[in-house]
Amino acid sequence: MPNQDCLEQGSAGVARAEHTALELFQLASLLVGDPQEALQLVEESVSASDLDPCAAEPGAEERVRRKLTERALQWMRQRAPQSFEVEGTSVSLGGCVETDDLEAAGISSAKLAEMLSGGQRQKLRSWLDDLPMAQRAVFVLRAVLGRNSQTAAEEFRQVCGADGWTADYVSAMFRSALCSLANQLAHSTSAATA
Repeated sequence: MPNQDCLEQGSAGVARAEHTALELFQLASLLVGDPQEALQLVEESVSASDLDPCAAEPGAEERVRRKLTERALQWMRQRAPQSFEVEGTSVSLGGCVETDDLEAAGISSAKLAEMLSGGQRQKLRSWLDDLPMAQRAVFVLRAVLGRNSQTAAEEFRQVCGADGWTADYVSAMFRSALCSLANQLAHSTSAATA
């Protein structure tokens, strides 16, 4: 329900507030998986920001997105601390994907968009639910938010306080997730055609 300030700004303010809220909720849901927790994280992130949800402030949505990402990573780390430990941990690549490119894994931007909002949304969410929490976060930061490995590593280091979160580590974890997703897509396609 729009607040009084949004109503006073007219339909553009209400539409902007609703769009921002929906986008943040979708992001939080992809990160944490639980809709109730996602809603709470969005509310906390927006209230901790100086965002006027009705106004078109340059950079405001990105600030809230970053705050939401930080809070979600903290939430995820509290629930699965072992997933965020990097000391002595290696990521198995399995030789499936050699680059950080979605296209190299056979996943086009259009395919990812369809998986995020189309008929395959539940398959994507089920696949995300099967990933370790940290790998889930890496995938969402890289594939959905478009962060590079260095930026994602910095976000993990800020939340985890561990130097092991390097761009190379994030890249390896992302490639492992891409390989897993590509395998799932290949299996679901072959099962559909059988």
